[in-house]
Amino acid sequence: MPHEPVRRYLVELATAWANRAEGPVAPPPGFEPEQHAPALRAALLAHNVEVPLGALLPPPLREAGFEAQVATSRARTTALLLEAERILPLVGRHAERPVLLKGAALALRTYPEPAQRWFLDLDLLVPRPAVGPICRELEHAGYRPLPGGRDPRFYEKYHLHRILLGPAGACVEVHWDLTLPGSVYHLSASGVTARARADQLGRQHVWRPCAVDQVLHATYQNIADGWLDLRRVLDLALLVPALSPGEQKMLAELARHSGLERALALSLHVVKCVAGVGDEAAGSLERALGPAAWRMARGLDVVGGCLDRRGRSVEGYTALLHLLSTPRGAQRWRELGRLLWVGEERLLDMGHQASALPGLWVRTRVGAHQVLTAARMGAMAGRALIAP
Repeated sequence: MPHEPVRRYLVELATAWANRAEGPVAPPPGFEPEQHAPALRAALLAHNVEVPLGALLPPPLREAGFEAQVATSRARTTALLLEAERILPLVGRHAERPVLLKGAALALRTYPEPAQRWFLDLDLLVPRPAVGPICRELEHAGYRPLPGGRDPRFYEKYHLHRILLGPAGACVEVHWDLTLPGSVYHLSASGVTARARADQLGRQHVWRPCAVDQVLHATYQNIADGWLDLRRVLDLALLVPALSPGEQKMLAELARHSGLERALALSLHVVKCVAGVGDEAAGSLERALGPAAWRMARGLDVVGGCLDRRGRSVEGYTALLHLLSTPRGAQRWRELGRLLWVGEERLLDMGHQASALPGLWVRTRVGAHQVLTAARMGAMAGRALIAP
């Protein structure tokens, strides 16, 4: 967990970057370079914001190893965008409007320069019937399926994309949906495709989500990860202020329709606290979350949890934030039941094979672990509600 001076410096760097600062940002009081600089650089790398925020560090706080990581990150973004340009004609043979999602789409147009947005893989949204032909086309071009140790049935029945690994190490996720089956949130894939904007990537035509859909998709990813990614704070710090009044109205309507209204309010709160970027629509969204939920969010210190990447280290934290974001009370009880239920989906996600699912003993042991997780969640919620 970063020291408090490191936290404060991360916030000052994010705020300065969102305000288009160009010069170095001096460390806050209490920041001791010898003691805190290694932790700061480690935090920037963990959040994958070493390129945009690292550029604002004074030269004494940058060292050779960190600069090498920055150069690698910049090269990775360039290589992935070139790979996207290479495979788009193959994908276009089977999908009329393949939509480039997430990091690649944001790097292409939203960021001041593409290399500022680090991303891990290429995400493409296509119609479900086109997934098989596109994957076969990519396999002919040197890609291979990457199941990640899970039975293929998990991806076909309980997931929303297939993963392929390319000959040069690039990963491609071929999405047919944007929210998991049975989720209380639903961001319509067909709606995102219909609202997508035409663009150009090198010599290839490409489609990217409109800004409103990029905001909502980032919000859904925040729920899935437990608000642990400073990259998404920077994404929203660029996207939200640029929305027109009509787009702000569309955002509020789509957030309500997709069940993401409460999570969007929480995301905008984190963006405001970390990057200093507010939004006129945030007031109405805050009312959707409600006083008790706001009290819990502040007691949980969601802002600090983002900076500390708490969703990776505190079991039950991400699930608790998901319950906090769930649109209605009855759905929260349903989601709590899903957390405790040990069915095929959970067992396949753990790496078991569909043809050899474990018996009662393993299911009981997993179920007991989930009960303990729920108990931890209850304890966290209780402490958050009574926090001053």
